[in-house]
Amino acid sequence: MKFLSFILMAVSLVLILACSNEQAVVVEKQSKKLSDDNVFKEYENVLDKAKGVEQTIQDAANVHRQEIELQEH
Repeated sequence: MKFLSFILMAVSLVLILACSNEQAVVVEKQSKKLSDDNVFKEYENVLDKAKGVEQTIQDAANVHRQEIELQEH
């Protein structure tokens, strides 16, 4: 019985380690830019624009928050 539990723990450990390495590869692939002839290039461009808009909104919110803090003091 102890042998069976040892085997199950070893298999579980291997599966967990394999999954964590695969995740690191996925993150690395996502950071690369697509080539110009890729089908998803337009989609990537839209996402880049959305990230820019998000940053603009965050900057405006930070400025607004700072103005409120100055008015409170």
